[in-house]
Amino acid sequence: MSGRRRKSGWGALFTLLAVPAVAFSLAVYLGMLRLPPNLTPWGVIDIEQPPGPFVRMRINGLALAQDQCLVTLAKSDLEYKRIANRPVRNGCGLSNGVSITRSNVPYNGGVMASCPMAAALYVYERVLQDAARQELGSELTRIHHVGTYACRNINGAAGGRRSQHATANAIDVSAFSLADGRKVSVLRDWGADTPEGRFLEQVRDHGCVLFNTVLGPEYNARHRDHFHLDLGRTRICR
Repeated sequence: MSGRRRKSGWGALFTLLAVPAVAFSLAVYLGMLRLPPNLTPWGVIDIEQPPGPFVRMRINGLALAQDQCLVTLAKSDLEYKRIANRPVRNGCGLSNGVSITRSNVPYNGGVMASCPMAAALYVYERVLQDAARQELGSELTRIHHVGTYACRNINGAAGGRRSQHATANAIDVSAFSLADGRKVSVLRDWGADTPEGRFLEQVRDHGCVLFNTVLGPEYNARHRDHFHLDLGRTRICR
């Protein structure tokens, strides 16, 4: 008898907690209750607002809604040019791509990226700017990269699978310039117990929040001088 009462008590508690939670979620979903942007796992990300806890899920969603992705970019302050589609042949090509012309932080060279990758980078730049102010006491003035779109295999190997670079879905970041004249280098500063080293740890950690794959010096020797960031299907944070 007491066992049945105990089970009944747990059931009542579950109902007491579940009903308001379901009602709250439904009200938010139907738009009856408005929350700050980017706080829910559904809907379209606003890349001008704080990223929220579901940012990677939202960015991945842009890959499934190409038209919506371009609308998302158009609503932001990101300046870019559309790139004509290049049909994928032999694993290389570009669909729904853009060339970034002006963003939160300038790059040392051109950035050709898929639309979701451009959206992720736009958010990433703002997050890194906050990290630079916190760890380095200065602002980022340039992000140095060593490649975005390139028709090649993983690690530049003669055989094997195509890299995410082959579809403009990746970037390799090697260094950062600061307003006070310093330059933070992955090759020189990674692992150092210095403000520069701690900043690079944040570069990696924030990258893991936004991108599906992040590979750096701790992954292998090929990545000793840069972070590889991509939106492929593989989930790795190294």
